[in-house]
Amino acid sequence: MSKIRKISAVIMALVLVMCVGYFSLMSTTSAWFYNSGVIDSGDTFIFGDLSVDTSFNTKSKVVFNGATKFADKDEVLFDKVVNVEEISVYNSGTIPARIYADAVNTGSGEGFRWFFFSDATAVDGSVKKTIEASLPELTDEALNAYNVGEDGNSGHYILLNPGEITTVKIASWIEYDEVKDELKGSATLDSYDIEFTLISTQDVDGAAER
Repeated sequence: MSKIRKISAVIMALVLVMCVGYFSLMSTTSAWFYNSGVIDSGDTFIFGDLSVDTSFNTKSKVVFNGATKFADKDEVLFDKVVNVEEISVYNSGTIPARIYADAVNTGSGEGFRWFFFSDATAVDGSVKKTIEASLPELTDEALNAYNVGEDGNSGHYILLNPGEITTVKIASWIEYDEVKDELKGSATLDSYDIEFTLISTQDVDGAAER
């Protein structure tokens, strides 16, 4: 009986050592990830220690001054009719974070499109030029891949280090081809209730969940 106890004790010791070794190799950001709360103050998004559900959400009634075609490189009025939401983002935590965006039209208007960027990627202060520089081609497929990725849970993100603050921007517009028939009847572009969302995650692929 004592011999069996000694063997069992050795086995348990080995299991314990293996468990300790396994956990010590895990990423620290994966081991202690938790949510310390979010402060939503108007157009400011402040977060500390993160979890994948740390997010900022705001709803706006957006009235567009006109429709446009983002795929038309000769369109000179794009920046005149595009709407740009600006949100101040502050990482008060101790680890780097990725900021993803989403924009959903919950109203009845057609042709809604959006694009996520910051001043760091802006070109000559123009949304149109920034889009052209960011996409491999000016198509809806390329725009969607840029915004939310092929899987709908990734896409373009802005990296924010601990203690950093920046202003992120979500540009939106209405595609002319999808509303031109309505506009002939003197319709207005005011039936757009837009829900804007920012999602903060740890700086690893696959952490975003929309």
